[in-house]
Amino acid sequence: MRLKVVAASLLILASSVSPANSIVNGTSAVGSNFVVAILTGDGAPQSRCTAAYLRPRVVVAAAHCVIKKGGRAPELLWPRDQFYVSQPGIDLKSPDAKEKRVRVLKVWTEPDYFNRWEPEKNFMETQINDIAFLFLEKELDGPSLTRAATKEEVDDFRLGNKTAFHLGYGAIGGSGGVITINDGKPYLVEGIVGNQKHPSHIPLRERHLQVDYPYGKSLAPGDSGSPLMMKKGDEVLYLGTIYAGGGWEELAKGNTSVRATAMVTVLWPFVKSLDEQWSEFIAEEAELLRLESAEKKIKDEAAQKLVLDRNNAVQNQTFYQDKSGCHASGINAELQGLFDGNWTVQAETKGWDKIPTCPTTHPVQPWTFVELKEGMELRWRFWVPNQFNVYGSVFRAQPTTKAKQEADDKAAADKAAVDLKAKQEADDKAAADKAAVDLKAKQEADAKAVALAAAKKRTTITCVKGKLTKKVTAVKPKCPAGYKKK
Repeated sequence: MRLKVVAASLLILASSVSPANSIVNGTSAVGSNFVVAILTGDGAPQSRCTAAYLRPRVVVAAAHCVIKKGGRAPELLWPRDQFYVSQPGIDLKSPDAKEKRVRVLKVWTEPDYFNRWEPEKNFMETQINDIAFLFLEKELDGPSLTRAATKEEVDDFRLGNKTAFHLGYGAIGGSGGVITINDGKPYLVEGIVGNQKHPSHIPLRERHLQVDYPYGKSLAPGDSGSPLMMKKGDEVLYLGTIYAGGGWEELAKGNTSVRATAMVTVLWPFVKSLDEQWSEFIAEEAELLRLESAEKKIKDEAAQKLVLDRNNAVQNQTFYQDKSGCHASGINAELQGLFDGNWTVQAETKGWDKIPTCPTTHPVQPWTFVELKEGMELRWRFWVPNQFNVYGSVFRAQPTTKAKQEADDKAAADKAAVDLKAKQEADDKAAADKAAVDLKAKQEADAKAVALAAAKKRTTITCVKGKLTKKVTAVKPKCPAGYKKK
């Protein structure tokens, strides 16, 4: 994307999909003092913007290099603990570039800074007070700049009485003026002169400076935040921070008759704010470090929990990853499901895996985890606001390990219930059969006992013989001989 104002183009911030570049047709300046690159994250060092080592532990850059695009201060482009600066003049491809980088502990811009750039609507606030101070964890190697140029020295420069130089990690000019990507080195252009031009959208003239480059040379995409410096005797003075420029497009086409320009935020009006912010930073540094340590602990614990949750999700088959394609870093994604005829969000993306087989321009795939009803229709949505909105192929939710286990448990419970019922019925029948047998046996025994008892019952009879009587008692009593039963 190219942004223009008057005859200038806003310098493009390098992003994860657009590498940073250096000065067109400049001279390699590896090892130079003062110039540093703004770095982010833990990946290989790659310049996001150029900056300058102004004072010990203080770096100055462009505000649009640190404030989120379309955002207002203090909304940063990345989390503050992701900001680093390189050592001055270092080759970013050198083995120690990452090891020697220094963390940024505090970022300051004007409180009302607004990184909005919509020139077609006459919204160009991003270029107003486009300056930022970065306070570092420790000093960088080598000397810092001598001081900011005074108002009088800047005004004298505007009249063309002095020349300045520019160091930057922007685009480099190849043969025939073709711009090529940065090789990790800073580059130098000298012989830059001031003029008295002033764009109408910058309200305070004293905070703005426009300069002309020597013919055939210019700044380039990626040079945002570069220092414009001037030598005065043994001093190296900081005139201002370069934030935009023009002419590099024609130079890239080989038209070396073009004289490139740059737009600069003058430094001296912000020195008072710098002094105040430095004093506050020193007073609050210990607390900043304490808070940073606490934040890091929270983030580390959250990261560990996310890894554990992901592993559990994989085991439980609640893990979903789009493996249908490769995607550019920085886009948005979500998992949607079809519910009652409408596609609704089922889960936000929880992470992006870098896939070795994907191209460098589209290196990642999103993933998430969520428990869904088996068979639900799903799709991935990918979008960048105001740019594109696309959908992946439809697929179905997989049966989760938990659901499968619940189904298995239910089946086992159902079988156990059937087995228990059958066993209970068998036991009941066996008990009933045994009770019937036992009852019959008892009845037979009782009858036999009754019969036996009846058989053994003694009775008494009376026998007579003439006038004689005699009683006889026995089981089967009989009258004696000569007697008759009465």
